[in-house]
Amino acid sequence: MEDLSGNLKDGDLLGLLERLQASRETGILTIRNGKEIRSIYIKDGKIISASSSLIEERLGEMLVKAGIITQREYDISVDILKKTGKRQGAILVDAGFLTSKDLFEGLKYQVKEIISNAFLQDEGEYAYVPGQIPRQVIPLQVDTVELISEVIKRLKEK
Repeated sequence: MEDLSGNLKDGDLLGLLERLQASRETGILTIRNGKEIRSIYIKDGKIISASSSLIEERLGEMLVKAGIITQREYDISVDILKKTGKRQGAILVDAGFLTSKDLFEGLKYQVKEIISNAFLQDEGEYAYVPGQIPRQVIPLQVDTVELISEVIKRLKEK
């Protein structure tokens, strides 16, 4: 599939995601609104991860929001992160604040929130670029059909 881009006002982002799934594409769908940048990583048509430039969509903030960790545990993990540069999820597991299973569920929650928030935007631009996924992306199994259903439900509530 070729590079695809457009304006969120004019484009059908959900339709694009469905086409990428149907054609089993691998690449990155980026949604940009000013300084807000969200990237959705797709492999063989399946969403495997997402990232965001927004502080409130970082893993630690999402884990606190979801009630998976406390603010104190978050603060401790940030101090360790600043000293060591380790990934926050690994720090939280190593410190005993999370189990590996809790971390996995937290990562899935984060990905779903990032994607939902991206699709709720009214303004901005999107671009899909086919190609390899960066190695640092941690692949998750996200049910794309379920995710699209959740996004549609949120759009209707908006």
